[in-house]
Amino acid sequence: MTVAASSDHTTPEDRPTPGAPEEHLAAALATPTRTPGSRLGPQDAFPEDLTALDMAALQVLHSRITRQLDHDYRTDPDGPHCCTLDRCQELDAELNTRDAA
Repeated sequence: MTVAASSDHTTPEDRPTPGAPEEHLAAALATPTRTPGSRLGPQDAFPEDLTALDMAALQVLHSRITRQLDHDYRTDPDGPHCCTLDRCQELDAELNTRDAA
């Protein structure tokens, strides 16, 4: 079994070339960022009726919102977006309702 020597998940093309850090920094800053599929940002669609979702879909949605909250707390000095907080509260309420049933 072969184990990778590096723990990062970048390809050789993604790694900076020694001696050219300014070029790589400029390229990284010019690359648009997007919300990864594991998070659900405030701009992403959110279902109006959570009761219509099955439990697995509800749990996935809760996981994505929780990951977005974690990301926001780590990266934004003002904290998470109010929309994300509201969505988390809605999901918590729906999960609590289902747990109580």
